[in-house]
Amino acid sequence: MNTIEYIVLIGAVILIGSIFLYSKVLPASATKLLNAFSAAFLIGICFTDILPESYELNHSYAGIFVIVGFLTQLLLGVFSGGIEHGHAHPHKHEIPYAVLISLGTHAFIEGWPLNAHTHLQNEELHHALVTGILVHNVPITIVLTNMLKHSGIKNSTIFLFLFGFSLLTPLGAVCANLWFFTPEMLAIPLAIVAGILLHISTTILFEAADSHKFNLIKMLVILVGLGCALLI
Repeated sequence: MNTIEYIVLIGAVILIGSIFLYSKVLPASATKLLNAFSAAFLIGICFTDILPESYELNHSYAGIFVIVGFLTQLLLGVFSGGIEHGHAHPHKHEIPYAVLISLGTHAFIEGWPLNAHTHLQNEELHHALVTGILVHNVPITIVLTNMLKHSGIKNSTIFLFLFGFSLLTPLGAVCANLWFFTPEMLAIPLAIVAGILLHISTTILFEAADSHKFNLIKMLVILVGLGCALLI
């Protein structure tokens, strides 16, 4: 990633978190629509960008690491309470360390495909990944901020947690420069992140259904999210 991308990813989390730290909670209906858009966008870039590239780089084991990513997110969700896909449970007067560690691990892994090798190998894929993580971080940051607010934690402490969270994806990208140093090895982080995003996006889309039926507004939001992914 270049310096501008680092600034954008970090700044977006801090800006959104600061806004909702000092404002009213977003209505549940709006949060669901935002999650639906995010999920549709993520599933779009998975099938049009991330998965094709990972299989092209190494078709022999890409599928295995997609499953690894899916199972990794399943495990992380046990400790995070599902905050990655819009769920948060207040923890009265205590810091929810399990949630923060799980969410931080998720953010760190998401940064792996953003390393310099991906940028050199496929600039279009790199931009799709950066955009996808930005879109994904919007509802996560809102839900995380609201959860910490209702947990009775001081605003200054919440801001520190948000700042730490904002650094983890860029940190993942930096570490990946050392771990995945050949084009063939890029298949590993791409496939793992594809599995993680597929788990999150499908979970959100299933949960967005009321009595197993999408209403018209949600369907339109999902179509817009898919359309934006295709444009990216």
